[in-house]
Amino acid sequence: MTIVALPTVPQQIETAAIAQVRPKILLVDDRWENLLATEKVLRPLKADIFKAASGNEALSLVLRHQFAIVLLDVQMPEMDGFETATLMQEHESMSGVPIIFVTALSKEEKYASRAAEIGAVDYIFKPINPDILKSKVKVYLDLYVQREQIMRLNATLSQSNEELERFAYICSHDMQEPVRMMNAFAGLLAENAEEAIDEDGRRYLSFILDNARRMQKMINDILTFSRVGREEILLEPVDCEAILRETLAEFEGVIQASGAEVTYTPLPSVETSSTLVRVLFQNLIGNALKFQNGSQPPIIAVTAEKQGRYWRFSVKDNGIGIENGFRGRIFTIFQRLHRKEDYPGTGIGLSTCRKFIRLCGGEIDFTSAPGQGSTFHFTLPSGEAARPTRSGQHVGAR
Repeated sequence: MTIVALPTVPQQIETAAIAQVRPKILLVDDRWENLLATEKVLRPLKADIFKAASGNEALSLVLRHQFAIVLLDVQMPEMDGFETATLMQEHESMSGVPIIFVTALSKEEKYASRAAEIGAVDYIFKPINPDILKSKVKVYLDLYVQREQIMRLNATLSQSNEELERFAYICSHDMQEPVRMMNAFAGLLAENAEEAIDEDGRRYLSFILDNARRMQKMINDILTFSRVGREEILLEPVDCEAILRETLAEFEGVIQASGAEVTYTPLPSVETSSTLVRVLFQNLIGNALKFQNGSQPPIIAVTAEKQGRYWRFSVKDNGIGIENGFRGRIFTIFQRLHRKEDYPGTGIGLSTCRKFIRLCGGEIDFTSAPGQGSTFHFTLPSGEAARPTRSGQHVGAR
């Protein structure tokens, strides 16, 4: 059994990033009794509270800390609240930090206007209503915490993406080369020394070749999976029916050999990714042809119908079906439901389909029962309208 670990964002890192966010509040007032009273009101908000008795002391704290909000008294000796706020905003760390002015000055409009010009988010008059103050401050603290959580998780995701880039490079270069060499030399040995090798040797050589090819397929599938979401998705008008016909042409040999019958109704053109539609049809048609018990020729039907802003596509087969207990595993990477000796594959195809289709604004699911075949459904935003209706098409063994 081969286990390959894809770089992911550990849940522990995400939880830690969120848990460590604790906002800081800066209170500025030249009267110590006011600072203590305001601190008492805000203490239940689970924030670190810093106090400054002057504008200069407040500016010193701004240089050393990142604050979520500042409550600033207007009337202070030497440097009033307006001057302090103006100087604060010159520091990069204060960019976007909300400032609430607290004052006992008259309620003349000119003071509120000046506060607004400086960029204050509010202007509160003394005596302060504790509940109103606490409610207003809590809103800005919650916004700060949410923003910090997003920034920290983005940093974690960026690190994970870098690891994924390195992983993809290893897949496409370092891991590919030894597998290619095994495949090539085992093929040469089978071709040039077949008569010199006994039956056991030929069986061992066949085993090497099969596993080298399987490993190469797995590496290519992992590489495809890792690229989904990292590279820009080009949305364009896509003729889904034309891509289906191309996909069926790729499977022509399998269709002929198995006596399969494939039918499809008119399919729409939608604004999506042509690569996505190709990946979907390659995997779903390929699986419908593969997961058969051999007792009857495969019968596959592809349809599409408009449902609001989406087109709902269906790929129905008469294969072996899927037990409902496997629903949680069917789209999980590396989760195979059958032995590779019975049904070859890497267990990555449907995972890639779901990852890709969600990035394009759609969803994928299935209905099935053992021995009664499966129907996979996927949706795509409609984008452009469908072509005029015409008769369906039929592809089968001739």
